[in-house]
Amino acid sequence: MANQQKIITMTQLALYDKNEAVADQEANDYFRHDYIYRKNLTTRFSVGIGGFFILLIYWMYEIFIQGMDIFEMNPERMLLESLLFMIALLTVYSLIGTIQGTREYYLMQKRLDRYQQLVRQLERIEDRARKQPRRVDESNPTAPHNEETTP
Repeated sequence: MANQQKIITMTQLALYDKNEAVADQEANDYFRHDYIYRKNLTTRFSVGIGGFFILLIYWMYEIFIQGMDIFEMNPERMLLESLLFMIALLTVYSLIGTIQGTREYYLMQKRLDRYQQLVRQLERIEDRARKQPRRVDESNPTAPHNEETTP
């Protein structure tokens, strides 16, 4: 009979390889700081574009709906308010992205550590199987030695 623990370990390794291995290996190629920076770079870029569109809609609302006179508005004040809005928006999303990226990186590291533990466990199981003496099937002494008839 095949070793049940070996089958369980190999199944867990196969499930990891099928579901998470590719993404974890790609992320593992970076240092933690670099991984978080790369994740945050796309977040900052996307939030910046979204913030710009929000400001564009706000300016259009002020000009067309509220009836703000273009010649009487204070462009320095509007620019300063817009700049402060963008800085605040990017700061909040950078903080959230840093927390999320750090969490993802540590979870990925935990999965990789678990994978390495399973590989070492599989190696120990195979070492024990190699070290155990082979037994002859008592019911048929002329049958060849079979590794699956070990106790």
